[in-house]
Amino acid sequence: MPEMNEQTAPHAPLNLAVIGCGRISGAHFNAAKARPEAVRIVATHDIDAAQAQAAAEPFGAVACVHFEDVLAMPEVEAVLIATPNSLHAAQSMAALQAGKHVLVEKPAAETGEDALALANLAAEKGLVFAVGHTFRHNDAVRYIVDHWGDFGKFRSLEVSSCVFWDGPQAPWWATRTPEEGLILSLFAPHSLDFVQLIMGEDDPVRVHAEAARHQSGWQGEDEAMVLLAYPGRRLASVHISYNQPAVLDRKVLHFDKGVLEIEHGEILRWNGEELVHPPEGVLIDPRRMGGRTLGHYFADQLSEMHAAVRGKPHRLPTGRDAARLIALIDRVKASARANSAADAIDPPLADRPQ
Repeated sequence: MPEMNEQTAPHAPLNLAVIGCGRISGAHFNAAKARPEAVRIVATHDIDAAQAQAAAEPFGAVACVHFEDVLAMPEVEAVLIATPNSLHAAQSMAALQAGKHVLVEKPAAETGEDALALANLAAEKGLVFAVGHTFRHNDAVRYIVDHWGDFGKFRSLEVSSCVFWDGPQAPWWATRTPEEGLILSLFAPHSLDFVQLIMGEDDPVRVHAEAARHQSGWQGEDEAMVLLAYPGRRLASVHISYNQPAVLDRKVLHFDKGVLEIEHGEILRWNGEELVHPPEGVLIDPRRMGGRTLGHYFADQLSEMHAAVRGKPHRLPTGRDAARLIALIDRVKASARANSAADAIDPPLADRPQ
């Protein structure tokens, strides 16, 4: 763990470098502007020098083309990795080896083995290794966690998370193979992280997944259903899709005393009685893409990262929990490849008989 000094005092902002200045980084930069008490952007990195420079200028930060240059900066306490999935593990490992705390965009790594290696290295060095599961950071989810004992015996969980992407949102999406996974690697982590949060320390005893592809702009699956069985006869189902024109974000938790429901990802009801409603302006038109503001999730995530690094209580998935999720995703992807119908994902749509 880095020695305590004025820079790393309990209330000092976290000196952060953002690695990757592409599509998702904008949300993180906006969050940093909203939480100056939590983080200070001191460096940016992208292989596109112009992108790195444009991102650095509003913060007076240093723009770097080489990742190694960021890791050599003594003022950098932590890195936020927002690069393509295939780079997450190697960049996280290099940052931890350089003594930097890590907040990495989900998924933490491409395999559970790599994620566990990262968790172990972070523990060995006394560093924070955290994953950016932004959807943990809202009032509905926090209420459930903080009032868990009020609802009775938990039995089952349903998660539906469906959106519409009409093709790759970044060029590398198109090259993801079915073995690497598309929606199961890029989108499922959100839903499976919620399942893991609810199920606690237990891993599923059985996993069954089916997947399919409906769009020709990529190679991997864009729709999937997952069924999970946990100890204590607890069950979970997950439906994810990139093909639903009307956005659906719904979570239903069944207890022996009643039903908890999160509608539009924000409104929490217990047996029909509303417990949590989001602030004005969050839900604009939640069934439409872009009709729900998410900036506060990213801002709260940076505050939680500050707390984690400064040794305070926090709500980030870190270390072993982060690795457990990737191991679960490994199992889900393997099940989907084993169980899906022969023509559900392969061959490419253009090659199928009409």
